[in-house]
Amino acid sequence: MVVLQGVRMILSEIIPAFQGIAKKLVPNSKPALDVPIVFPYAPNAVLIGFFVSFIVGVISMLIMLGLGTTVIIPGVVGIFFCGGAAGVYGNAFGGLRGAIIGSTANGLLLAWGPLLILPALGSFGANSASTFADSDYIVSGGLLGVIGKAGSIALISFIIIFLLIVLMTSLILNRRDKINSKSKEL
Repeated sequence: MVVLQGVRMILSEIIPAFQGIAKKLVPNSKPALDVPIVFPYAPNAVLIGFFVSFIVGVISMLIMLGLGTTVIIPGVVGIFFCGGAAGVYGNAFGGLRGAIIGSTANGLLLAWGPLLILPALGSFGANSASTFADSDYIVSGGLLGVIGKAGSIALISFIIIFLLIVLMTSLILNRRDKINSKSKEL
């Protein structure tokens, strides 16, 4: 609970500051909040998610030791925040069973996912200690690694296409918002 209070305190201080800056630089922007914002809705599910993700991560680490593969040591910060969020969302959709299933999936992804992207990292992944803090690094890194195997042209093309899709979506949504605001004025 101390961590949650600290997160709430930081968010309550930072959000108004960023909103003041954003009004000048990016009008009509909305603040994006990190995952701890959902923790107060189900504090018990946060603890269930953390403990289940942690246990799954430790068991996975022991299995990796037994198999003789690269051993991924579970990152406590990722397990706490992602596991807690998986517990909250799992609880919302499936109660206790959903919290356990969601945080188990999170623990497995955080434990075994890095093994899937190590080949994409090349010598960086093989010769140095790497940190995989959250599952989003694993998913995006794995996707870019698979595309990168097709060659640098394929990777650059994918990145350009992705950026164009984001830009077009932003333009379409901005146009829609302007049309909606004009129709409300009438």
